[in-house]
Amino acid sequence: MIASVFRKCAHERPRFRYTIGMSLPPDPAPRPTREAPRILVVRRDNIGDLVCTLPVFEGIRRRYPNAHIGALVNSYNAPLLDGNPHIDRVHVYTKSKHRPDGGMRALVRDRLGLVAGLRKERYRTVLHAGSRPRSEMRALTRLAGISEQILDQGTNRPLHEVERVYGLLRTLDIPGPAPAPHLVLAPQAVTDARETLAAHGYEQAIGLHISAREDENRWPLGHFAALIREGAGRGHRFVVFWSPGEASRAEHPGDDARARELLDRCRDLPALGYPTRDLLSLAAGLSAVRVLVGSDGGHVHIAAAVGTPVVGLYCNHKVIQWRPWGAGHVVLHGKRVDAIPVDAVLERLWR
Repeated sequence: MIASVFRKCAHERPRFRYTIGMSLPPDPAPRPTREAPRILVVRRDNIGDLVCTLPVFEGIRRRYPNAHIGALVNSYNAPLLDGNPHIDRVHVYTKSKHRPDGGMRALVRDRLGLVAGLRKERYRTVLHAGSRPRSEMRALTRLAGISEQILDQGTNRPLHEVERVYGLLRTLDIPGPAPAPHLVLAPQAVTDARETLAAHGYEQAIGLHISAREDENRWPLGHFAALIREGAGRGHRFVVFWSPGEASRAEHPGDDARARELLDRCRDLPALGYPTRDLLSLAAGLSAVRVLVGSDGGHVHIAAAVGTPVVGLYCNHKVIQWRPWGAGHVVLHGKRVDAIPVDAVLERLWR
């Protein structure tokens, strides 16, 4: 409904460009311009989607050093852009299901405020980084007066999400390959995480993240417990991460109960629970472990973006697009994640 309201209000006809994501030769030299481009990148999706979009901001900044670069992201993911040197302005979009009031009047007021903020920045180009741009986002950016809109037409060629999104930049005369996603963390947060683990004797520990948004991506708690038991016999220690909150929480279901169950099973083993308040405290914690074992989810991409090697557990159909991006990572996959045996993970960890 809200999308239709904005479509009726938008009077400007946008100029759409369609492109297909792909990797191309290295970036040419930065191109100074007399009038710096003003570019907005929209990514309102999940955690991993935003991390895979980080190279886009770096690519634009390299090519157009004087550009004004904005990001339109959801309120849950926005902290991941804190301190990013390639972004001049972050615009925050709150999804309807994440609003505490949920009223239509408040929602419309929020969207109109967002449009006003976008208009103030005078963007000329918007890049819709999602593979299926939402009609509401297109309507909002039209209403904000952004005339040039870049969309993904799609391709039959299998691509990693980093390659697909970065390929949209060809329209802006920015070829590939994409740089690696990199999350900027406050040095003090990293120091605090390392000191916390060191205080408990968990330096160079193995990280385990037990959460997954989709059931097919969940590795059983029994498998995690067996991994901890076998690793403890070899002198290893483990740090357990999870999505905070209870499973019944509507906005962001969490795994507090599963974490309690796993830690209870392993109470006589070297397994340390590491509760996190938000995405930045999770990122700092993941930066402090030696390697992370986790199934397909945003935490895998965060770990890779802070330089932590990953042993990723994936369904077969997710590997090409959503594996951790970059060298030094290992992916194990099956029809479902729960079909991946403990022995296969052990073999990769001890190799």
